[in-house]
Amino acid sequence: MRTNYRGVAILIAVLLLLVVFEPSHEAIDEPRYVPDLPIPTHPPCPLGSDCATVHTCSPGPPPEFTTSWISTGSNRMMSSPYTVELTGDGVLDIVVGTGIEGDVTGSIIALDGSNGTLLWETSATGEMFASAQFAHLDGDDTMDVILGGRNHQLLAVSGTNGSIIWQFDSDNNERNQWYQFYTGQFIDDQNQDGVQEWLTSNGGDPTKSPTAPRDNGYLMIISGATGEILAVADTPDGRETYMSPIIFQPHPLMETEILFGTGGETWDGGLWTTSIDDIMTGDITDALRIVDPIPGVAKGVMAPPSITDMTLDGIQDLIVSTFDGRLIALDGRNYSEIWTTDAKEYASDETVTDAESWSSPAIGYFTDDAVPDLFTHYVYGAFPMYTGSTSLLIDGATGEVLWMEETNHTSFTSPLAVNMDGDGRDEVLMIRGAGELFSENEAYIFYNTASILNTCGMNLTNLYTRDYMSIGTPTIADLDSDGDLELIATTTTGYSTSSAAWTVTRMDLNASTPDYLSWAAYLGTNFDGVHESG
Repeated sequence: MRTNYRGVAILIAVLLLLVVFEPSHEAIDEPRYVPDLPIPTHPPCPLGSDCATVHTCSPGPPPEFTTSWISTGSNRMMSSPYTVELTGDGVLDIVVGTGIEGDVTGSIIALDGSNGTLLWETSATGEMFASAQFAHLDGDDTMDVILGGRNHQLLAVSGTNGSIIWQFDSDNNERNQWYQFYTGQFIDDQNQDGVQEWLTSNGGDPTKSPTAPRDNGYLMIISGATGEILAVADTPDGRETYMSPIIFQPHPLMETEILFGTGGETWDGGLWTTSIDDIMTGDITDALRIVDPIPGVAKGVMAPPSITDMTLDGIQDLIVSTFDGRLIALDGRNYSEIWTTDAKEYASDETVTDAESWSSPAIGYFTDDAVPDLFTHYVYGAFPMYTGSTSLLIDGATGEVLWMEETNHTSFTSPLAVNMDGDGRDEVLMIRGAGELFSENEAYIFYNTASILNTCGMNLTNLYTRDYMSIGTPTIADLDSDGDLELIATTTTGYSTSSAAWTVTRMDLNASTPDYLSWAAYLGTNFDGVHESG
C-alpha cells in the first residue's frame, strides 16, 4: 500500500442466469471449456428445497478467551500472521513480516506457537508487509517461507532456522524499475527442477503522490529453488498493480486461470484473468478483463477476490470487492454477473460519495440455506481522507444486505467467518481500528476493537479493545490439535508516533474446533482465496 500523506500508513450464473438477470458485464465469448453440468436454477435453494434449511441455528453465548502468550518486538507490523509447523512438536507456529517503511528496514519472524518465543528472525531492507506462504524449497523436511514487501524485497528463507535460501536480485536486466512485492502463490514446477515456482505481482510506487502518473506493474513467475526470474509480464492496460494474484480453477475439468487486478487508489483498472502459459511467454496482452472500471471513476481493483460456489452448480464463482465500493458476484461458468451490491447506496449519510475497500470479503454460512454468504468492510471517504466505515453482511443467494453497521472506526483488516459456538452457523470476527483516524483537526487516536457478530441472532459483542492499530488480518486455528480454537492477532504502533513496536498475541478461545473453518485467515483458511465449505 501507499503511504498516507498525512503521516499515517494504510496498509494497507450461467446461461440461465443471463436470462434471469440483466448483467452489466457480458459473458466471455472466446473458447473456454465448461463441463456438461446442469445449469442451476435461480435463486438457489428456494423455500421448501432440501438445501434451504441446512444451516439453521440456535443463538449461543459469544466465545471468551484467555491469553496464552504475548510476543513483542521493535518494528511495526502490517503483515498478517500465518501458521505452519516448524519445530516438529505438533503445534503450529506463526510466521509474519515486520518493518518500518521510512527506515527502509524489515524482517521475517517465526514464533513458537506453544509459547510465543522467537524461533528466528531474518532481516530485510524494506518493510515486509505481505503474508508468508510455505513450501519445501531446500530439500529438508521442514516447510520453507517466501515473503515480500517494500523496496522490491522478496526473500525465501529456511523454515528450520531462517537462513536465506535466495533473495530477489533487483539488479537483473529484466526491467529497469522494481516496486513492491505482494502475497503470492506457489504453482507447479515450470523448469523441471522438482521445486514449485512462485507466482507474484510487483507494483505500486509509494514515492509518488496520489495523482502522479504511475508506471505499470508486473506479474512474475520466479524459481522457487533459486529466485531466478522465469517470466515477467507487464499489465495489459499499463496500470499499476497492488493485488495479490490468485489461482482460479472453477472446476477440476476446467483450465487453471490466474486472476490479477490493476489500478489503485487514484487510477482506474479492473480484474483480469490470464494463464500461467501466457505469463511464461512474458506477454499477457490477451488477458480478459472480467470486471470493468466505472467510466470516469479513477479507482482500481486492489483486494483479492474470494472464491466459492455461489450457484451450487459445482463450478466455483468469484466475489470481487472493487475500490469504488462495489461487491460483485461473478459466475465462474462464464463470468456473467450474478448480482452487485454498492456500499455507497446503503450509507445513511446521503452525502457519502466514496466507499473504498482494502480487504477481501469473508465467506461463510450466515443464513439457513446452503448458499455461502458474504461479510465485508468499506471505509467512507476517498484516499487518503476517511471519516468512518460500514460493515455489511450480504445474502449470497440474492445480494441483499441483511445486516450493517456504520461506525467511526477504520476497517482495513479482512473479516473472518468461523463457527465458534457449535451450532450450524458461522460467526463473524472483525477487527476495526481507531476513531476518526484521518479527521482534519483532531489528533490521531490509535486503538483496535475485536467484535463477534453472532449471525443467528445478529448480535454484536465486543471481544476486546486494545491500544495501537491492528492492520494485519488475524488467524483462527486449532494450533495444538486439542479440539479448541485459538486466535492469533497483531497490533502495531502508528506512523505518527516516534516509537515502533509490534505485538503478536495468542488467545485460547472457549470454542470447539468445528468440522471446517469457512474463512479463518487472510485469503481464507488455506491462504489461497478459496472458501472452505462444509
